[in-house]
Amino acid sequence: MVPVPDSILRSPLLRNCGGYVVFAGLPDLWTAQRLLDEAVAVYPGATAQESLEPDTAEGRGGKPQRRLLSSGAGPVQDAMYRAGWLAQILSEQCGLPIVPSGDRGSYSYYVRPGDFLDLHRDIETCDVALITALQDNSSPGDQGGALVLYPDRAQEPLSAIRSRPGDGARVIKLLPGQTIIMFGGVVPHCVLPVAEGQQRIVSVLCFRALIE
Repeated sequence: MVPVPDSILRSPLLRNCGGYVVFAGLPDLWTAQRLLDEAVAVYPGATAQESLEPDTAEGRGGKPQRRLLSSGAGPVQDAMYRAGWLAQILSEQCGLPIVPSGDRGSYSYYVRPGDFLDLHRDIETCDVALITALQDNSSPGDQGGALVLYPDRAQEPLSAIRSRPGDGARVIKLLPGQTIIMFGGVVPHCVLPVAEGQQRIVSVLCFRALIE
C-alpha cells in the first residue's frame, strides 16, 4: 500500500470528490487567452521530453514514459502562480493550506501524433496540480490528450494499476478554458496519446500541501 499523509486523507477533495475537481472559468477567459498567447510565444524554445524506458516506480515521482514538448512559463503564468487568490481557492478546495512549490510553472504541448504521458504520481514537491487546457482542436468526444485518473486506487502500487488499467479508470477530457485541481501526488494519472493533427496545449502549475 502506498502511504498518504493523514491530513490529505482527511481532505474533502479526496474524501468527497476522489481527489479532483474540474472548473470552467478558472482562470477567467481574459487570463486564459493571455496564457495561450504566452504559451504560443514561448513555444519556439520548448524542449522535447521523451522517455520510453520502463518505469518501475510504485509511488510518487519515478520516470514515466512520455513524449511531449515542454516550455518554462513567462510573466503571465508567473503572476497567476503567485496570486494570493489562487492559493486561497486551492486551500478552500483541499481543506488545508496550499502554497506554490517552486518559482514558476510550465506549458506542455501535445502536438505530435502519439504525444502522451504515461501512468504516474507527481513528484514529492507537487502534492496538488493545477492543469488548464488552453487549446485543443479535437472534438470534445475524442479521448486524445485526455487525463485518465484512478481516484479509487490512490493507495495501490502503480504496477497493480498497470496490470489492470481499466479498473476504476476515469477519463477527463478538459476543454479549452477548463481547469482541473487534483491531488496529483496521490491520485495516479496519465495523459492519453493525441491523434494525428491534434494540437493540445496546457498550463501546468504545481503546489505543496502544508501537512501536519
